Order: sequence, then structure tokens, then C-alpha cells
Amino acid sequence: MDDLNLQLNTMKLSKLPMYELKIGIFLVLCMTLISANSTYGQGPPGISASTNKQSYEPGDKVTIAGTVQQPTNENPVTIIVRNPIGNVYEVGQTALLNNAFSHNFVLSDDAQGGIYTVNIRQGNETTQIQFQVTAGQIQMIPVFDSEIRVRGENTSLVEYGNVEVSTANNSITIQVNTTKIQNGSILEEYQIPKYVIDAPGGQIDVKENGNEIDCTQTESDIERILDCPMQSGTNELTLTGTVVIPEFGTIATLILTTSMLTVIMVFSRNRSVHHLR
Repeated sequence: MDDLNLQLNTMKLSKLPMYELKIGIFLVLCMTLISANSTYGQGPPGISASTNKQSYEPGDKVTIAGTVQQPTNENPVTIIVRNPIGNVYEVGQTALLNNAFSHNFVLSDDAQGGIYTVNIRQGNETTQIQFQVTAGQIQMIPVFDSEIRVRGENTSLVEYGNVEVSTANNSITIQVNTTKIQNGSILEEYQIPKYVIDAPGGQIDVKENGNEIDCTQTESDIERILDCPMQSGTNELTLTGTVVIPEFGTIATLILTTSMLTVIMVFSRNRSVHHLR
């Protein structure tokens, strides 16, 4: 219909004098541009969404964010994540704030590798996005009665040894062997429980052989996630925060407390028996 109107207008304009013809063509072009801009500015209704990364590893934090162009009601945004075999993996609801929404969750250590599907609904509007999970290798670094998990595609090239905790410096120093790294560096992801080491309101300082390195740092409610390049030739990794796990960790403290209470109870009982005699 628009093409037909344009043809008719062109035929009418062709019968006008030259200067009037130029003015007529100019006006037709202006009306066409205004109509196109008006249509574009309205925008299609629906939901636009994306994840903060396209590929994750178990233990990573996934953030799903987006906007609802024209909310149909006051209902929250419902998000359902399904794993590669179709089972529901995560369900969340979040309210809209200025037509925007955000939801995050942490992939479990045993998250299955493959393509995850995210279905998003708000009122009558729906959309679907996907992300990938790559199940990489994992190592454990014991720290008293806890541990730091290390993930990466080539983490088997690094051997982690003795761990020294300094409550005076709020630091953890880990001996490493990187002789299997031929040259350059590999990327290691450290999943660190906050009660092991933390820097509330700041970032954990990371050094390799005493030299500071840049790491990407994110955090959840219970742990910090550091993505750091491990350089060939590194033999010592130091993490420094503002708080660090005490030498007597949670389990050790519980055992010590239980032992002390047992001694006190036995001592009190012996005193009572002796007093009765």
C-alpha cells in the first residue's frame, strides 16, 4: 500500500513545473523519513535479555539481566533455567525496576557440561536465551579444615604444595610448581570461601613470586572468585586480604571446645563423688 501511494504521488508530481516538482519530491521524502522514524521509535514489545558471559565453568556466578519493553502487568519476571538434559536447574523471580531486571546464581561444583536454556516470562511476554557450561579440571588446596578450589582447562599443569597462613599479615602463601607450563601462562580460577580469606569492601591482593598480578575478581555471599594468570616459573602464590582464617578453624575449634567441656564434666563428677565419700 505504501509503495502504491508513493507511485501515485510520483505520477502526480511528474505533471508539475520543475521548481514545484522539486518541492513536491522534497516534501514526499520528508514525510517518508518521519513515518519511518516514528515506526522505529515505538519499538517492538517483548523481552530483551542476556547473560554476563557466554561460557561458564562449575562454581561460576551467572548473571541474567534484561528489560521488558512494555510490561503487561505488575507481575515479577520469572526465570527458569534448564540443564542440557532438560531438567529444571534454577528458578527465580525478580521485580522490575524501570522496566529492567536482574537475577544471579552460582553453578554448583557438579554442574553438568553443555548448553543451558533460560526461559524468561513477564505477563504475556516471553523469551529464551542460552549459555554454555564447560566442566573443566579441578584441584583442592587444603587450608586447615577448609579448602580453596582451583578450576581451569589446564590446571593439571600446576602443582599446589604447602600452605602457610599468617594472621599477622592476613595472608595465605601457597607453594606451587609450574615447571609443566612450557611458556607464557595459563588461566586459573580460585574459588575461595570468605571465611578462609576476605577483604570486605575491597579486593584480595594477589602476588606471584612477590610481584603483584591483575586478577578478575567477583564474589557471591559466601565466596570470592579470582581468575588469575599463572605464569611459567612461578613457585609462590600469596593472597592477602584484611581477614584470614585462624589457625584453629571451625572443626578444630569445635573439637577443642568439646574436649574442654568433657574434661570439666569429668572433673566435676569426680569432685562430687569424692565429696560424698
